[in-house]
Amino acid sequence: MRYVIHYYKEGRLDTRKALASVRSRVGLQPRRPVRYLRWTAIAASVLIAVGLGLYALLAPTTVQLTAEATPRVYHLADGTVVTLAPHSSLSYAGDCRHVRLTGKAFLDIHHDSAHPFTITDDHYVIRDIGTQLQVEETATLTHLTVVEGAANFSSRQGGQALVLRAGMSAVLGPDDSSPQIDSRTDINTTAWATHQFHFDDTPLPEVLTTLSSYYHVRLTTSDTSKRLTADFDADSLDSIIVLISQTLGVRITVVGD
Repeated sequence: MRYVIHYYKEGRLDTRKALASVRSRVGLQPRRPVRYLRWTAIAASVLIAVGLGLYALLAPTTVQLTAEATPRVYHLADGTVVTLAPHSSLSYAGDCRHVRLTGKAFLDIHHDSAHPFTITDDHYVIRDIGTQLQVEETATLTHLTVVEGAANFSSRQGGQALVLRAGMSAVLGPDDSSPQIDSRTDINTTAWATHQFHFDDTPLPEVLTTLSSYYHVRLTTSDTSKRLTADFDADSLDSIIVLISQTLGVRITVVGD
């Protein structure tokens, strides 16, 4: 510091210049600013980016299947076939054998005894190994119809589960602790998805009601006492009318024609 003091003049001492001059005379080089904080910030940013990338890569991808104005058919990776009614949706994250449903759907579930198929929403849980079933949600209840095989139907409130077999259906209200058997099971409520009708000693008026609903017409008959046992593909209504009329010896009329 003698050099600085020797050249000191009042009001003229610039300590930065003086210090630089001293360092130059004694052979010291100016120090570069320490950049530890900068490199730490860069490293932290890189780690965050890598972490987010790994999360996006490893986190299960949510698959959303929907149907708009018309039914849509989807084939899941496990072999299950899902038919969604208009304005319905089905989603799953990673494992397609654990799905969430909104609306109405018909499912032809691939058999896998080691991995039961599960259908849920906020109110119910349906478990199945492999079968054909229909789930329909409305504002007041959930309706399950089993066409083939069997399924376990329970409430999220923890009540007793119900086992439904082929030809059975049950309903569950939002406040119910357990589902209840529906004695008015109509297997033909699935015709919108299967395009098939099944009648087993069914009164003819009920047959015509089912056909009228599917084809959006009104059918009447000259003899309401007859009963029908038959299976039909949902092709031509005219062909079905001819077959029923000739088989039962009745006259069926399309009202309005």
